[in-house]
Amino acid sequence: MNPMDLVSKDPYKLYINGEYVPSVSGKTQDCVNPATNEVFAKAYYGDVADAELAVKAARKAFDEGPWGKMAARDRSKILLKAAQIMERRADEFATLEALECGYHYGSARYYCVPMAVDAFNFFAGKARDLEGKVVPSDYGTLNYVTWNPVGVVAEILPWNGPYLMGCQKINAILAAGNTCVIKPPSWGVLSLLQLAGVYEEAGLPAGVFNVVTGSGGSVGSYLTKHPDVDMVAMTGGTSTGRSVIQDSAEHIKDIALELGGKSPNIFFEDVDVKTAAKWAVWGFTNHSGQICVSGTRVLVQRSIYEEFIEEMRKFAAEKWIPGDTFDFSTNMDPLISKAHAETVWNYIEKGKAEGARLVCGGERFTEGQLAKGNFVPVTIFADVTPDMTIFQEEIFGPVGCVTPFDTEEEALALANGTVYGLAGAVFTKDLKRGIRVAEGIKGGQIYVNNYFSKGMIESPGTGWKESGLGVAGMTKYMISKTVFIETVDGTVPPL
Repeated sequence: MNPMDLVSKDPYKLYINGEYVPSVSGKTQDCVNPATNEVFAKAYYGDVADAELAVKAARKAFDEGPWGKMAARDRSKILLKAAQIMERRADEFATLEALECGYHYGSARYYCVPMAVDAFNFFAGKARDLEGKVVPSDYGTLNYVTWNPVGVVAEILPWNGPYLMGCQKINAILAAGNTCVIKPPSWGVLSLLQLAGVYEEAGLPAGVFNVVTGSGGSVGSYLTKHPDVDMVAMTGGTSTGRSVIQDSAEHIKDIALELGGKSPNIFFEDVDVKTAAKWAVWGFTNHSGQICVSGTRVLVQRSIYEEFIEEMRKFAAEKWIPGDTFDFSTNMDPLISKAHAETVWNYIEKGKAEGARLVCGGERFTEGQLAKGNFVPVTIFADVTPDMTIFQEEIFGPVGCVTPFDTEEEALALANGTVYGLAGAVFTKDLKRGIRVAEGIKGGQIYVNNYFSKGMIESPGTGWKESGLGVAGMTKYMISKTVFIETVDGTVPPL
């Protein structure tokens, strides 16, 4: 397969009010392959004028269109049809994610696409499975609570997984009966633009789904402040989340934020060291560490500390091979951009300067194809202390920070010793201890004896502390209503 056979020669267009359209300005942006830093496609670059058109379309579609008023079973049918179309176009979407976001094609084709299809199917079912409640009263009234679409939702998506996360979040938005304006990340626009065609073919009414590219500072901020946008949901860095909170304050919008992480991965001395060390490396190298829940802080009980580090080193050196994202002999992704790669390298240099022990990696590729792309080798630091920058700040690259502990209490203190609370894990053969520690980690998504478990869509996590705001799941994009019914004739108001 030639990947370029699945790439449009013409600039990819925005999608507004049921049509693919160029940006108002006519400006385009380059789509760059992070494995080579070569331009492979172009897309129209949106601005506030395009965002305004999209908001108007979404507003009209919600207020006047059929989608929010449609029976849940009919919304479900459209999402199920969209799932079938997505399966048919699997190669195209996997290729776009590999070319633009640096996903290995195998991961994109055989993990991301099936998970995305599952999101269509799951929320198609959830659309018909919403439950309210009825509350009987001793005072002659009957109260019932229903879940309702919130209205127009602006969804701002991240560059580390726009396609998969987009499908999971967008289908929840649509299943709930909302309309939406989607702002793709600056790095990673193509799959979301093409997603519009899937919904269009499935029969989604015009205006329900809109996609506008552009910068966060212009398009993202405009959507967040717009009075006709009822809710803003954003996945990304904590600093951007603060901006969303500030921008949404004027109109007191509902917001949902999935933000940064610095997740602990705790290993007690009763683990099988060789197997557990593989889990540790996997926890911070999946997609080259460009996952917000990555287990980047590896906390290891002191009695197995040095042995554990050596097994991590060997696994990292032997099993992780960077290279062409379409080459099945490789398995390590490039970072999304030169700029982000430099950010990661700066953290690596800080680790060295602040006294962490470099176990492996930490040196740039200087020759061949790897030097042309945004590749960073698996890098492991040992003897990382809580006062070091690499212990406290999110790196978002394949960098693991290993710290020893002696007791369960010390492990939890270290685990909770950052401003983040997104995820975490504990490895132990003692199930009672595993449960205790899982309960003690301050985070919304905790693994026991595994990392990156399946079932995320059925059991979504919620960020704690500076890692997020807002409940997870489909009801994130809904609002409750309580109706009070008088059941007794002849009652009068209290005088």
